[in-house]
Amino acid sequence: MKSARLATGAVAAILVTAGTAVAGEYCWIQILHLGSGPGKRATDKRTVELGDDLRILDRTQISLAAAITSAQNMGPVIEAKFELDDNKNLSLSLYPAGQPIDVDAERNVFQELSGDPTMAPFAGSLEVFQDQEHLTRSARDLTLCQLSRVGLLDAVNAVANEGKWPFWAIPTIRHGRAGYGIYTLDDNGNKHYSFVDGGGSDDSSCFPDDLGAGPGNGATDKRGVELGSDVTIVRSSRIGLLDAIGKAESQYGPVIEAKFELADDGTSLSLSIYTVNQGRDTDAERNHFFEASGDPTASPFAPTNSEFTAPDAEHLTRSARDLTLVQTAGLKIKEAVSIAQSMIPDGFVFWAIPTIRDARSGYGIYVLDSNNAVHYFFVS
Repeated sequence: MKSARLATGAVAAILVTAGTAVAGEYCWIQILHLGSGPGKRATDKRTVELGDDLRILDRTQISLAAAITSAQNMGPVIEAKFELDDNKNLSLSLYPAGQPIDVDAERNVFQELSGDPTMAPFAGSLEVFQDQEHLTRSARDLTLCQLSRVGLLDAVNAVANEGKWPFWAIPTIRHGRAGYGIYTLDDNGNKHYSFVDGGGSDDSSCFPDDLGAGPGNGATDKRGVELGSDVTIVRSSRIGLLDAIGKAESQYGPVIEAKFELADDGTSLSLSIYTVNQGRDTDAERNHFFEASGDPTASPFAPTNSEFTAPDAEHLTRSARDLTLVQTAGLKIKEAVSIAQSMIPDGFVFWAIPTIRDARSGYGIYVLDSNNAVHYFFVS
């Protein structure tokens, strides 16, 4: 193994061809070296699981970069790490997504390829995740990859090119930026941590453009308004979206999604609000996701609150994506709705969900104007 230690806090920048969100574009990879771990800036609680002696890694017959390259035959790899298995033996775990990298978490398939890296060639077994822990973790991973113009393999190679030996690479957040937390091992068996910035967009605007009736070709998910043939049904509501968000937050916790839609009967109006109960800053894997829904034509609005749990992969992955985007958006959903409302003061906001546009997190917000025309804003 080779080591090339930089001072804590040192920043390196390397020009590469981006391999994820914008294939073929050149971008600078910025690497921040942070010592033995992410410190107080950590936005998740994940840690290396290799016991007390990291020299167990000397037994591997394959590098992390080579393993990622091989596993990408099964799909884009969104996480890779060495760890101990249940018998305390060295194991290699890679997460290849079952769909292309640009398919949103709700419609993707999350998997783990794991096996013994001390045997050559490496031949792991593939498992599709069904449990809540790994579904929410993977949805966060994928969403952070989508907010990056740098791929996981790009990040690992960038650190390795400095002479370091990576053994752990997971998507994470630092200062609201999507990127990758990478641990490396030096010749003395000590670990070092680097944050590789994903190179996503820095653009923002307090006055978002009116994009017409929908997100158009810039859409990064397949979600659409579910109000039937007559969107003006939202005018029967006796509560506005801002007030509903405020009410839900006072009762249930931070709101990460809010929208009017048709109820299960397909004709009556319903209002659905997604909340988390562990705080807006707690990562998806360790949070809990809820939906407060009910009849907004009744006064007062009195929703029923229910928790999303496995095996409901659809809502767990959707909510984990929502939360991850909220954590990187730089503003809360209530603030985004207020901005959209200010663009059409006499309009009615009826849909606000976190989304991605041009490798940038924000909110897709629909507004119905006084002439019953629909307008879509991306607010970041």
